[in-house]
Amino acid sequence: MRAHLAWLLLACCVAIARPADEPHGGGLRIGDLAGQGWHARGVVLDWIWQADGKTGADLSIAELELPGVGGFSDLQLACADLEQDDGKWHCDRARLSLVAETGETLQGSLGFAYAPGRGELSLAMQGLDLCDGQLRGTASTGPRGWRAALHVESLAAGCLAGLVARHVRLPVSVTAGELAGGIEAAGRDDAFDLDLDLAIAGLAFDDATGSLAGETLDGHVLAGLRSEGAGWAGNLELRAAQGVLFSDPVLIDATLAPLVLRGDLTVDVDGGVEVSGFQLEQGDAFQLSGSFGLRGTPRELVTADLAFASRTLDTFYAAWLQPLLIGTALDDLALDGAVHGRLHGTADAWEVDAELDDVALRDRGGRFALGGLSGRLAWGGVDAPPGELRWAGGQLLGLAVGAAQARFTLRDGTLKLLEPLRQPLVDGALNVVALEATGGGEDGMHVTLQAGLEPISLEALGYAFGWPLMAGQVGGEVPVLRYADETLAVDGELRVDLFDGAIRIRDPRLERPLGPLAALHADVVVDDLDLELLTRTFTIGRIEGRLAGQIDGLLLHDWRPVRFDAELGTPPGDDSRRRISQRAVESITSIGGLGGVLSQGALRFFEEFGYSRLGFRCRLRGAVCELDGVEPAASGYYLVKGGGLPRIDIIGHVRRVDWAELVDRVQRAMAAPAPVVN
Repeated sequence: MRAHLAWLLLACCVAIARPADEPHGGGLRIGDLAGQGWHARGVVLDWIWQADGKTGADLSIAELELPGVGGFSDLQLACADLEQDDGKWHCDRARLSLVAETGETLQGSLGFAYAPGRGELSLAMQGLDLCDGQLRGTASTGPRGWRAALHVESLAAGCLAGLVARHVRLPVSVTAGELAGGIEAAGRDDAFDLDLDLAIAGLAFDDATGSLAGETLDGHVLAGLRSEGAGWAGNLELRAAQGVLFSDPVLIDATLAPLVLRGDLTVDVDGGVEVSGFQLEQGDAFQLSGSFGLRGTPRELVTADLAFASRTLDTFYAAWLQPLLIGTALDDLALDGAVHGRLHGTADAWEVDAELDDVALRDRGGRFALGGLSGRLAWGGVDAPPGELRWAGGQLLGLAVGAAQARFTLRDGTLKLLEPLRQPLVDGALNVVALEATGGGEDGMHVTLQAGLEPISLEALGYAFGWPLMAGQVGGEVPVLRYADETLAVDGELRVDLFDGAIRIRDPRLERPLGPLAALHADVVVDDLDLELLTRTFTIGRIEGRLAGQIDGLLLHDWRPVRFDAELGTPPGDDSRRRISQRAVESITSIGGLGGVLSQGALRFFEEFGYSRLGFRCRLRGAVCELDGVEPAASGYYLVKGGGLPRIDIIGHVRRVDWAELVDRVQRAMAAPAPVVN
């Protein structure tokens, strides 16, 4: 190397030593030069003797490899005033142009000094065009390595990242943005240090797996990176006032609240990441601090000791929780209140302790709400302590829910109630004797519940659901209620006592209970209802007698019937008084397709009639109901078969009817005014 440099210096000395009255020059084709870590190919030196005694030189290098910096091509360096003193060649102002490995052209003015005896080169960059921006600062290289202290303006972030990535395996690929600020870097052999103090605008980046990304980030970055063999270590501080940051599945929007992220990290040769001194703050929405480790591709959390807190849960939910809950009943909530706690452990043994303070949650779809939620959640292994929650009240599917509290454990992914829970519900209560819930992963959630229902009045349910007001109540035992595969099922039957009889719902099964496409399956038994009480409630006219029957294969989609086989009528052996009022006759016949054996004129003379049997059958499939009565008639079927005096037969003729139209006509009949009897 020293021999090559000697030839180069000799040529320069000859050029300087020759006197001249007018500009003239010469050239030297040196070929290749090499030293420790660097290599130059196609080196050509041209010199010019100026008339004023100054000496200029033009240096061109076809290819140049520099330690810690990388490869360049087509280097052109022009100096009009090259001086030599104290064993050093220097030029205070030269023009430089070269092409980096990324294809970017670097050009501008600089000063340089070269001490061949010491193998030292220093540069003073006075304004170089690089990556669509400008670069100023100093750089030096010598036997002990190289160092640079630079200031950049409007530098394309992706271009700079491409240059850095030649020497450091960056965890992300930068695709857009501008940088301005300071960069300090140093290197020797395989070691590399980088310090950044940069303002960022419109920064965008992502990793190879798509699990980490940023878009349109505006803010400030402080970073220090040090290579350690094939890995690296460093520290990072990011302050973002605009833009979004995505770390699968969490999406943080800095426009909702400014984001501050800082920490010390190391990346090993296998891509494993260890972070200490970690802090993440997004105003009052969320604060997270501590340490954690990531492994694998895509990277997954394998160790952690993190404290967390939120004083504005609505913002925290939108950024951190909602993405995790998409597709569940909790994916569209409004939240208020505060929470703080700690997450610690390893991937196979996480523990979470959290304190809730006056939390209120409301489903934006109106399905449920709960307020005044406070207490402790403790989730972990077999030694996790019990938790306790209390709430002030709320609503579920329009039903008022009162204040209650629960003690439970959350161990190994299983929630278990420690003592009976009495939950006020409308004007009754649900008494939960036992509750166990497991899962929530790939197999979904599984819940088993045993409870009793303190009677709830049908009048209260009517107010809640907008039903006609009815006398009676719902109550009884719930032997076992199970939830699995998004289906809520009851082993046994639910009993509703009303109209001096009962309705028994056998083996009900509700799919997607809080979802948009809920489906209810059940068989229903109607047991000896008092028709006078029933018709008094629904205002279709008075009917005396009893009613019994069944609705088999009931299927409701989104709470609308789409399938059943119903048969309701006078029960066998009924010895009660059986009478039907003129208003009831008018209501039944007004539904359409029906007729009575008495004329309208004859109806005016009687307020009520006797009957022996009444009833109907409906086989619903989709939108069509196939109708039948208690027995065949000459030209149809009997809906009411007369008996006694005065008597009337009501005969149906229509066999198939649109279900929605039938329901509409029944509702109009209920709303019609009672006929006037003269």
